[in-house]
Amino acid sequence: MIREASAAGGKAGYTESSPELEQWLARHIAQGFGADALVLSMLRSGYDDAFARQAVAAAFAQDDAGAVPEAAMPARGKKAPAAAAESEPAVYVAHGGDRDIPILFRLASPRIKLFQQLLTDEECDALVALSRGRLARSPVVNPDTGDENLIDARTSMGAMFQVGEHALISRIEARIAAVTGVPAEHGEGLQILNYKPGGEYQPHFDYFNPQRPGEARQLSVGGQRIATLVIYLNTPEAGGATAFPRVGMEVAPVKGNAVYFSYLLPDGKLDERTLHAGLPVTSGEKWIATKWLRERPYRSEA
Repeated sequence: MIREASAAGGKAGYTESSPELEQWLARHIAQGFGADALVLSMLRSGYDDAFARQAVAAAFAQDDAGAVPEAAMPARGKKAPAAAAESEPAVYVAHGGDRDIPILFRLASPRIKLFQQLLTDEECDALVALSRGRLARSPVVNPDTGDENLIDARTSMGAMFQVGEHALISRIEARIAAVTGVPAEHGEGLQILNYKPGGEYQPHFDYFNPQRPGEARQLSVGGQRIATLVIYLNTPEAGGATAFPRVGMEVAPVKGNAVYFSYLLPDGKLDERTLHAGLPVTSGEKWIATKWLRERPYRSEA
């Protein structure tokens, strides 16, 4: 389970282990990577500083070579040599067209992936700047009428962009298509959302219920939504994780990272385990970009 925890500097970091992390550490130790490189890689992947050093030390202790000498561990707050990290291969990599994107974890059922640095810091900042002039209270689709209404369960401010509206957005949409395998023309316009302290989006599904007339209307403009990608455009001071309550998992918002989840099962049914929520921001603010993907090419009007 990935949980948010406070770390030095007020930034969130991952503080729980997983079989994938343990396997990754064991494999890289066997390949001869040192403690410095492994710790630095974990820090750059969003893990908490102290947790990263403890996890690497524990992994070396379990290795046949014995426990890692304390002198080999980097001092708290110091970075290991960059050259060591540059030679380190990623565990999983998605090909993003213009560059490769590491995958921090993958969950098979339901299908959830966390991409590391899908966007650069500069791209994140540029999207936030583009959206500031058109922010408005974020609505939701009324399941009975199909109209967009404001509700207390969603308290963000949002800005919607048309597909390919800017060169920056076109580049990002091409990268999203490459890493998800869903053609760019199947994507709805990119939505930029801003949550102030206390802002949240209570548990909900992103797909449409065809049994509700208002939601069924949405199916005529590209079919059912099949997946969501949430890109974190900043790292909030505290709070703001993406929670999957039926999976028992929370994903910490780390600038540039993106969580992808698919809710269309092989038999065509919708996966109710993808119920998710944007947890309240407790300090600072949160900026995200949301991309919804459809089963067919999407057009903005029915």
